[in-house]
Amino acid sequence: MDFPLPNLVFFGWPSHLGGAATKLAHLLILLHRHSKITVVPNERRFLHQKQWTRWMDGLGIKYCLIDQLAKPSAGYGLALSNQRFFVDRICLKAKELGLKIVWSSEMMWHHEGEVDAARTGLVDRVLYVSEVQKAALSENYGSLPSAMTGNYIDPSFFPLHERRNVQFTIGRLSRLLPEKYPEDFPVCYECLDIPECRFRVMAWDDQLSQRYKWHKFDHRWSLLRPEQEKQAEFLHSLNLFVYPLGHFFTESWGRSTVEAMLTGCIPLVPPGHHLDRLIISGETGFICDDFREYQRQALELYHDCGLRSRMARQCRDHAVSRLCQTEGHRRICLEEVFA
Repeated sequence: MDFPLPNLVFFGWPSHLGGAATKLAHLLILLHRHSKITVVPNERRFLHQKQWTRWMDGLGIKYCLIDQLAKPSAGYGLALSNQRFFVDRICLKAKELGLKIVWSSEMMWHHEGEVDAARTGLVDRVLYVSEVQKAALSENYGSLPSAMTGNYIDPSFFPLHERRNVQFTIGRLSRLLPEKYPEDFPVCYECLDIPECRFRVMAWDDQLSQRYKWHKFDHRWSLLRPEQEKQAEFLHSLNLFVYPLGHFFTESWGRSTVEAMLTGCIPLVPPGHHLDRLIISGETGFICDDFREYQRQALELYHDCGLRSRMARQCRDHAVSRLCQTEGHRRICLEEVFA
């Protein structure tokens, strides 16, 4: 497929931690052969992260501070959930350079300064990752042009893995946000009554330890710091991705759930989120209406190795062919977002 080569400036920095920063890394892979890309971090210190500068050098991607950015003849500036994009006037500087500004909250809420920037004409287009997110945010964007992008995950980052765990293992992976955890989280895992089960969680911190100080985490639990293991390695250690969420939190898309599916880790998730659109319940995981449903499905998968193996392959196939379809995501970017 032949595409023009637009000038794209991404305001942020790639990372393996956090949904937006991880998404940026995957977008750079998706688009680097089809556009002229410059990455602009919020602070100079990011330019000293050799892991990422060398990686971008290999892709032919430029990087610099905004004050070093040459004024393009035309182009687009994209920021993904960048907390400082508006309050530090990065957006205003980008607009003054002549860039068309594309903004994506990625979350279920507006960031500081975002709504004012949209209403005063600093933002030219907004992006949504799901219909549930659009319903929450669109009213404050007025008549701004928009596009529905979903999320792109490069399947090669999360290879399928055949589980040969000595002990059956369940767990979850998410960014550090206590609201993502239900109040009874550790009890929810333990009361699934899976025989001799291990529990692994990443990422964990002192704030979560304080929140659940009422619970004794025994030898069955491994509570890992952010990026203590590589994401794929961590997901490979799990048989099931069991992902109950806090009652006052709504998942705008569900990146870690799809990452789990790509590795063949079967997800058990709650209803009422965009997760409903990611999973075919009973084929590529389970939507669990209450605790009894989590327990029933987890125990069935524990006892039926053939079912686990079949569903693991179905998870991978569905994620690759439907959710992470490379050409489809590239077409949306180049024909709807940057066009």
